[in-house]
Amino acid sequence: MAVQPTIGRLDAIHPTRSELGVCLAPLRSTGGCMDRNRAFDLVRTEFHVILLCSGGSADQMVDLELHHHAPGSLVWIRPGQVHERPPAVDGTAVCFTEEFLGAGSSMRVGPTSWDLGADDLGDVRAHLAVLEGEYERYVFGPTGPHLAQGDTMLRHLLLAFLLRLGQAPALYAGQPVERHPVAQAFFDLVERSFSTLHTAEEYAAVLGYSSKTVTRASVEASGLTPKRVIDARLALEARRLLVYTDLSVRVVGRRLGFDDAANFCKFFTRSTGMAPGAFRASRRG
Repeated sequence: MAVQPTIGRLDAIHPTRSELGVCLAPLRSTGGCMDRNRAFDLVRTEFHVILLCSGGSADQMVDLELHHHAPGSLVWIRPGQVHERPPAVDGTAVCFTEEFLGAGSSMRVGPTSWDLGADDLGDVRAHLAVLEGEYERYVFGPTGPHLAQGDTMLRHLLLAFLLRLGQAPALYAGQPVERHPVAQAFFDLVERSFSTLHTAEEYAAVLGYSSKTVTRASVEASGLTPKRVIDARLALEARRLLVYTDLSVRVVGRRLGFDDAANFCKFFTRSTGMAPGAFRASRRG
């Protein structure tokens, strides 16, 4: 696995329609996002990426977990996850933003990998075919009044595709998160501010709630206390930086808001059971 000092970041920019929050493309294609992906060995996208393989075989690392692509496999990479470039297999990439799905449709946490059986694969492909057909008509076909609500139709077709996928058994289930407005606000703030805010009290103050309210919401939604959510996000980013970059342990700690390297080492060891240097060596060996 290649090691580099920086991780490429891809923003959600449609290659031909900047206002559109969904994009479909063959995995072996060139141009647009596929070419931008190939500019980096590792990327962190600000949008969802679903890869459905129809032919070929390849492995891909996503947030330190190895996923195997083969006919019938599907991998869902969520915003913020660090991953290798899309594999050289036949298939389709479905990319979309949280905003395109609409309010109340947050899917940042959930299953990540499927090995679809015949019935599930047939249904998922059928839904994808309808989505692809409407997408090509809307993006590449002639414009006119009949396409005025095309983005709305694409949104509904994408949601139908995701709902059908959700009915299939997943290989990696992820941590379920129940809908809860306070908890969602907390989780979103953790994603944006984990390197600067490290305590539940700090998050509660920014959100304008009491610490008890945030704690209750977090536990009800995910089964985790705010401290566990914050620490897990910090530890994940630390693991990413230690494995995917050559930054020193001290610099990694500073990036995550630890002024004292010793405090960072204590935190990392407590969270993972290994010292930062030992963890890095174990993943690169």
